Amino acid sequence: MTSYVHAVAADDRELIQQLLEDVKIIENQFLFGVPMPSVARSTLAPILRRWLVEGLFYKAQKLVLPKTITFLVHSNGHSAKLCKAGVYEHWMELVLFRGIGVSSSLLAAKFLGKDGRPTIDLGRSNNIKPMPQKASIFFNQNMFFWKGEFHSRIEIIKMHANTLGGVHFDFKKAHSEKHILEIKNYLGYEVNGSNIQMLLGEDINTGRADATRRPQIYDATELVLIDTALIFANGIRESEKIFTALL
Repeated sequence: MTSYVHAVAADDRELIQQLLEDVKIIENQFLFGVPMPSVARSTLAPILRRWLVEGLFYKAQKLVLPKTITFLVHSNGHSAKLCKAGVYEHWMELVLFRGIGVSSSLLAAKFLGKDGRPTIDLGRSNNIKPMPQKASIFFNQNMFFWKGEFHSRIEIIKMHANTLGGVHFDFKKAHSEKHILEIKNYLGYEVNGSNIQMLLGEDINTGRADATRRPQIYDATELVLIDTALIFANGIRESEKIFTALL
């Protein structure tokens, strides 16, 4: 009887096994609800760093070519265009948090009337239905607009990776990390039962100084970590059979 062996090197099999193990670790963090902020920073960020920032996912993707792994992503292209046109001072792409779509934006003063309402038609949002996207589009999706520039999922993960220490990841633009840290300290959310309350500026630090409130307060970059981790895990899980066929 002839036995057939997959033509996959031992290192490649190990890579696939680690990918599936890391996905399981991510999934475990969501078993009892949304991970706490500390879990997002200490567990989700390092996993995302390996696969997205260090590029290990692309090595795994090459092993299953010509098949392409896709990820279901929300994208509000219309709002991004408004950012480029100077309509928004700052903007946050929609993320799913506790099953609710969360986003934020601040209209530029010149587009606000005396009654506080927009003086232009902001159009309709197109971020309701997630669409399958290849990894490069997902990883590099712009999640924030701040001080005239966009910042992507990859950049958010880099900032958290640098905060954790170890290898320092550089940014394409020198001030990108500074901007993301500013966003982190400017926009946050507090979970209170079934309600989610927005926090701005010093209210984030004040809340986190309270030991009872701290586990329920997320800054905006942590929401992006959580959203990215869940999308990544779901995408890999959907394609699990493609990977396990090589083991």
